[in-house]
Amino acid sequence: MLERKYGGIKARTAALTIQRAFRRYMLLKKFAAITAMAKAEKRLSRRLHMSSHQAVSETVRKRQYRVGLNLFNKKPERGITYLIRRGFLENSPQGVAKFLISRKGLSKQMIGEYLGNLQNPFNMAVLECFSQEMDLSDMQVDMALRKFQTYFRMPGEAQKIERLMEVFGQRYCQCNGDVIVGFRSPDTVFVLAFAIIMLNTDLHTPNLKSERRMRLEDFVKNLRGIDDGADIDRDILVGIYERVKSNEFKAGSDHVTQVMKVQSTIVGKKPNMALPHRRLVCYCRLYEIPDIFKKERPGVHQREVFLFNDLLVITKILSKKKSSVTYTFRQSFPLCVYQFGIRLSQRVDGKVLMTFNARNEHDRCKFAEDLRESISEMDEMENLRIDAELERQKSGRGGRNGAENRDSGVADVEVCPFIQSGFSHTSDNYAESEGDHPLSETVLKRSALSNSLLDIHEQCE
Repeated sequence: MLERKYGGIKARTAALTIQRAFRRYMLLKKFAAITAMAKAEKRLSRRLHMSSHQAVSETVRKRQYRVGLNLFNKKPERGITYLIRRGFLENSPQGVAKFLISRKGLSKQMIGEYLGNLQNPFNMAVLECFSQEMDLSDMQVDMALRKFQTYFRMPGEAQKIERLMEVFGQRYCQCNGDVIVGFRSPDTVFVLAFAIIMLNTDLHTPNLKSERRMRLEDFVKNLRGIDDGADIDRDILVGIYERVKSNEFKAGSDHVTQVMKVQSTIVGKKPNMALPHRRLVCYCRLYEIPDIFKKERPGVHQREVFLFNDLLVITKILSKKKSSVTYTFRQSFPLCVYQFGIRLSQRVDGKVLMTFNARNEHDRCKFAEDLRESISEMDEMENLRIDAELERQKSGRGGRNGAENRDSGVADVEVCPFIQSGFSHTSDNYAESEGDHPLSETVLKRSALSNSLLDIHEQCE
């Protein structure tokens, strides 16, 4: 413009200089934008990586915590040690006591076993702290004892019960100083609590005949002179007897309670499900496929599947009412038979090729990780080979029929995988054009995929 307006070499040189400067400015501006975008993507990628790593770490931590609970519900001392070493639990009697009272997933039976371990000084210290966590103020002895026992199931050995009642008596005296003033001996509460436990057992043992159960007069008679030679007020003992008779002492509900409810709804020969370490993970309704190559109408072979942390149970509905459902036991599969088991199976039909058992967990994890990575690598190589082959066939056909479709705006072919009953068969892809060409001319034949398990991934998606 300068050159046209003013003419001459100077104007032309000035115009070129301005143009170069403007182009340089625009290039630098674009480069700065690209650089800023790259940095933003890098920061986002770093955050996503950290977030993914944190998510994986959180998943691992949750799994470790569940393992600790499982260990406790099998061997309490071992479970506590595991949880302390993994940092889930404070290594102190106070920390363990609070954990036993507040956390879910712990078997009440195993809590009782842990607190009743008389040979372990640490356990006895936990028991002392355990009782200190409870407020038993302004409660009758039997009501306070009922509250105390809801946190665990009373062990069967007399020595363990005696120690538990001794600790309970001490805590009750601390919380109810005004009541204790009326007793001559501080041991009176301990003796009375022990007698209440025996009464509860006698009145609520299922197999004991009614004529052999303890009567009120027997209970009162047995407790004569327990208060340092004096008797406890009869009205107090009558109230205790009536309350225990009408309402059995029971531990609070836990995960085993839910498992027992499931077990009660299943009829037929079945394994014992109500174990301290077993918990229900999920319930799902599925439909069994006896033969993946045979088309079935939807909704047949309905199965009710209960997944526990160590067992998979398959059932079938036997009867269904408004208030309850009864199931027929079909099969169960233990999730842990060989401790370090490895099973190789085909993804297409699930056929088991071979089963191994590694020497240890490290060998199993390393082998499985390497195997998965190798298969993934070969999957990628095979996918590239298949894509190239399809592109070659498509290009060859396009050369023959290009004139017919050049201006139609319609693609030469439409690749449609054959799908039946939710099972995607990818051995051959059928391609049919929109025109009237014979089917034989429009099929893109996919060559045989692989001689190993490389084609399995797509069919399992």
